[in-house]
Amino acid sequence: MGAYAADALPLLVGWFAVAYATHRVLPTWLLGVTLGVAARMIALGHYHWNELIFLLVALIFVGLIAWPTLWLARRLA
Repeated sequence: MGAYAADALPLLVGWFAVAYATHRVLPTWLLGVTLGVAARMIALGHYHWNELIFLLVALIFVGLIAWPTLWLARRLA
């Protein structure tokens, strides 16, 4: 469970920090996830090229969750 928190917590903090600052989805998605991955990289001491793969996977995964959720929320509102 701690490993999931170490991966998810920086992403969530980055996401909510950029969302609070911009109130826009695209910058929140791109900048928030990127800042979260950078914070995770620094916190865990991972300075390898694998982090670029983790960034790409995180962007794709979060995008696949965020964009349909936003679409659905706008349809139901």
